[in-house]
Amino acid sequence: MKADSSIISSDVKLDELSRLVEDAKSNHDDAIAKLCRFLYGKVFSYTYYRVRQREDAEDLTSEVLLKILRSLKTQKGNFLAWIYRIANNSIIDFYRKRVRRPNISLEEIKYDIPAPEPSRTVLTENRMKEVLTYLTPEQADVITLRFVQQYNNEEVAKIMGKTVGAIKVLQFRALKVLREYFRKEGYVTKH
Repeated sequence: MKADSSIISSDVKLDELSRLVEDAKSNHDDAIAKLCRFLYGKVFSYTYYRVRQREDAEDLTSEVLLKILRSLKTQKGNFLAWIYRIANNSIIDFYRKRVRRPNISLEEIKYDIPAPEPSRTVLTENRMKEVLTYLTPEQADVITLRFVQQYNNEEVAKIMGKTVGAIKVLQFRALKVLREYFRKEGYVTKH
């Protein structure tokens, strides 16, 4: 089946982003739809590695997209920094609410059946989400943006409002913490 050329791709080059944002601010439906498709993947993968459950990440992603659309017309400055700040604040709010009203899922209930030992050669998504909790919030942001979102140091610096040097320091310190964690857990790490 041949792809319909009228379907807008969710892939947006970063140089196209500013034009797309301006069109979305002017209420162009196609631009809003394309922007939402572009942002969904970015926001979901960012939140997914910061919360424990996929459903929570999906809910947070929807919440963040709504916040972005509601306040898009007043957005100023670096757009990517703005959306990640909204996402990060939503994650902080999510954990604040959770502290006040803890939920227990069936997966968190301990059973008498011992769980199999996790593989020491593969870093699973759940293990990755777990190890991010050992980092400071800024370190976790850098690791998520650099290695999950695959932004370069300059882009991460713009998003986080820091210098490239500060990003390199945060990344170095985060990787040092992660190496130590993996060493203690029995993983073999390369330096």
